[in-house]
Amino acid sequence: MEVKDRIRRYWDDRSATYDSSPGHSGLENAWKEVLSAVFHGKMRILDIGTGTGFLAILLAELGHEVVGIDLSEGMLSVAREKARRAGVSVDFRIADAENLPFDDESFDATICRHVLWTLPNPEKAVGEWSRVVRSGGKVVVIDGSWYGSGLKRAFGRFLVSIYERRNPFRPVGYDGDLSRHLPLHKRVTPEKVAGLMESAGLGKVSVTDLGWIRERLMADRPFFYRLAWSGRSYFLVEGVKGV
Repeated sequence: MEVKDRIRRYWDDRSATYDSSPGHSGLENAWKEVLSAVFHGKMRILDIGTGTGFLAILLAELGHEVVGIDLSEGMLSVAREKARRAGVSVDFRIADAENLPFDDESFDATICRHVLWTLPNPEKAVGEWSRVVRSGGKVVVIDGSWYGSGLKRAFGRFLVSIYERRNPFRPVGYDGDLSRHLPLHKRVTPEKVAGLMESAGLGKVSVTDLGWIRERLMADRPFFYRLAWSGRSYFLVEGVKGV
């Protein structure tokens, strides 16, 4: 099966339980603080790899015009229902993050969260994200380190799977064969993201630590979440086109 078909099928399977993880939902007001610090005024924003629409819906609630794309119809189905319940309008579409079906400079900004690690061609993707942003617009990436070795983390992940009603013996993430096609699988760092942006011609590249979001997410969670997530980083990288 072709790589992207396998990726699509994986996220279709994950869509029903995706929001059960604290890393994927929750702390809406904190996230609105983050988004409001990055995006000013009313903007047309493309949310790439929108998943179940968490950021897209928050951006719409902040008054932006939002298009959310994803490979997975399962994810988008959940996103559309969440937007309906929230009473906001978001244009959710099936699309490929590496081959955007939009004209040059058709957005004021793009954003993605937890996406780069799952792309076969991340350098091409960031180039596409820059292409569809107008001059002076922003490309924003939110990501972190999700994996780590050691018995403590493994035990934590096992307990988290049980708590979130997932099969603890089914690995979270792709199998070894698929992951070999993904250059940033288990290897996303702020430096690598900043390098991709600079290679795409973006300027004023900056990194913001979002570790405080992770700490807040863990504050009211059982202890084993801290075991599973110990030592992981979380960050936002942004670059500006045409400067």
